[in-house]
Amino acid sequence: MNTLPAKIALLVCSALAAQGFTLPVDAQEVPTDAASVGGCPIAAATVDGFFVGGKSTLNAVANPADSTVVLSPNCPFFQWSEQMYLWLTSPAPAQYGGGSRVMFSPQFFTVTPESGGRRTFLPNVAGKPLQMRLRATELGVHGFPVVMSRTGHAIEVLPQKAGAKPPAVKLKSGALVQLSRVTRTAEGKLQLFDKAGKQVEPSILSLKAIPRTRVLLDAKTHATIVPEAALKETIAAHKILVNKVPLFIDLSGNVIDVEPGQADGGVLISQGGSLIYYIAEVNDVFAYHRSMQMAGLIPTPTTINFPQTASDAAAVTSFAAGKGHTILDANALAIETKSSWIEASAVTNPGDYVQETAIVPTFDKTNPNSWVPNGQATIKLVMVGIHVVGSTNGHGEMVWATFEHLGNSPAATYAYNSTSGPKTVNQPTTGTWLFSPSSFSGTFNSSVAHVSGADITGSPIGPAAVLRAKPWGSNDGGTPANAAGLNTQVISATASVIAKLDVKDVRAKYFMVGTTWTIGGAAPNSGNQVGTNHLANSTIETFVQGSSSSSPSMNCFTCHTSNTVAVSHIYRELTPLP
Repeated sequence: MNTLPAKIALLVCSALAAQGFTLPVDAQEVPTDAASVGGCPIAAATVDGFFVGGKSTLNAVANPADSTVVLSPNCPFFQWSEQMYLWLTSPAPAQYGGGSRVMFSPQFFTVTPESGGRRTFLPNVAGKPLQMRLRATELGVHGFPVVMSRTGHAIEVLPQKAGAKPPAVKLKSGALVQLSRVTRTAEGKLQLFDKAGKQVEPSILSLKAIPRTRVLLDAKTHATIVPEAALKETIAAHKILVNKVPLFIDLSGNVIDVEPGQADGGVLISQGGSLIYYIAEVNDVFAYHRSMQMAGLIPTPTTINFPQTASDAAAVTSFAAGKGHTILDANALAIETKSSWIEASAVTNPGDYVQETAIVPTFDKTNPNSWVPNGQATIKLVMVGIHVVGSTNGHGEMVWATFEHLGNSPAATYAYNSTSGPKTVNQPTTGTWLFSPSSFSGTFNSSVAHVSGADITGSPIGPAAVLRAKPWGSNDGGTPANAAGLNTQVISATASVIAKLDVKDVRAKYFMVGTTWTIGGAAPNSGNQVGTNHLANSTIETFVQGSSSSSPSMNCFTCHTSNTVAVSHIYRELTPLP
């Protein structure tokens, strides 16, 4: 077993490609002194048992967790997440058909972006470059891009017909007007001006702030610490751009006060100027389960469930065999991943990252306010984040876990319970990170660039200042005492896995942010989301995680609201395999 100092502080570096020089990056520190009592440490022998041959060695191949086993909160969920992460990022063994990593082997499929309301399964081929895209916009319960209001509500932005006149804005007087200019004061207050240049007072949509749920569940009990108003539906809205400032209004024209700087289709760019790319993968159990269903779109209200038991898995295995495919890991059940990547040239230590070769879009960057697509290129990329999502016994809503690289972005202040008592780790005020400047005093997680059609636009286009607002997936700023207990569970689990891995294993350079699920596998509602239920990945949900530990944020179940296959935003649109 490797020995570590009091805190893991791995040195990573970022290449400031645009300027042609590099700077060191301060890695996220994962405390190694989290308390065992009340925590979720994973025994060294258990970590060894994750791997083929029963031993954690350099680049050892992990087995998938047996998802047909009933998980009993909380620790088994975190252990499941860690094992699945290690399996997905393991070097692909020969029996998987080759490939770089398990999740890119022929046992998995790349899911294409939505086109004409449908998606397709793209078989992975060993040695063939993957296809990666720009940041995928977060989608709400109805499948439209989503932004976050200051009050914690999810706002879904409806598409507008090409050439249509921008929607009018409603004033306090009740009149509807077109605007000529929009500004925001230093305090964040909107200022609107009509076509005559006169400042006008808009009608602001009145929304009651949603207290964020804080549920702590141990082996025996659960308790709702802070009640939360039910968030059953998102709010439909239109976006209008006035002098390049996005303004969101409801269908009656009332202005919605969103978190400053938010824009649907926000694009994340590293401090060195590298765009971030994304790819979605599903395993063969997921793909063949979808192929067992109707060929058309799966209705949103559906009774179809993801496989959750050994018998469910056997049915999918039998179907796949009839199609000429052998499922090797049926008990892994249905797995879905979404991962984020930047150019390998943007870091000076690509050997500390999971790497992949992929085809990505390229842009003419001559205009600093508008990058225009000009083709594509095959380049080396490094992974900065990954969602690990899967069905388990009794959990059709799926278990949602996320992992990040240690050098991504600073963490907001958080508390945890150490072996010597409660501790607070303050948000750093300086440091160099992949996605945050060395010193920053403005609003974090505010989008600077966004997709407009096929282009990328901004004023000018540039990197955002990113903060991991909920460092371990819990709301420290709202109820720190309760968050500390959950933080301790996540920290102890991920630290024990990192400590057991060989220091040269790139998988040790990533940490688990957290995992969430619902009580008893029920459809998510305002009071049954447990585990770390403020979960966000700073490279994937960057602009909907709030700007601080106490600010409103979305979580997985804000938009994924079912315990049937409808919980997945990609399942219903996928065309079955032939």
